[in-house]
Amino acid sequence: MINDLKTITILFRATNEIEKIIADDVLQYGLNPSEFGALEVLYHKGPLPVQSICEKVLIASSSMSYVIENLIKKDYISKTKDIKDKRYHIVELTEKGRNLMDDIYPKHVQKLRKYIDILNQDEELSLQTYLKRLGKHTQ
Repeated sequence: MINDLKTITILFRATNEIEKIIADDVLQYGLNPSEFGALEVLYHKGPLPVQSICEKVLIASSSMSYVIENLIKKDYISKTKDIKDKRYHIVELTEKGRNLMDDIYPKHVQKLRKYIDILNQDEELSLQTYLKRLGKHTQ
C-alpha cells in the first residue's frame, strides 16, 4: 500500500479542475456554481424547504440565504411559507427558472460528459463506487 498522500493530491487536483469547468460553464448563463446547484436540485426534486436544498447543494444555510435571494431577484425561484409549518419556507422554480433549466441543463450535462467520457462505463461505475466508499468512511 502506498504510504504517502498521492491519492489525496490527485483527488484534490481532479476536483479542482472539475470545479473550474463547472464554474466557467455556468458563468456563461449569469450564474455561480451555488446558484446553479440550487436550481439543479429544484429542477430535479421539485419544491423543497430551504434546509433540504442546503443539504443537497452542500453549502451553509447562511450562504444559501444569499443564493436564494439572488435567484429570487433574477425571478428564477419563488419562496413561500410552508402551509403546514410557518417556520419553514418552500422554494420552487418559477416558469422563468424552469425555462432556463430546460435550456441550459442538457448543455451543462453535455459539457461535463466530455470530461467523464474519457472513462469507459465500467471505469465510471468503479469510480462512483470508490468515491461513495470514501465518502461513507469519512462520516
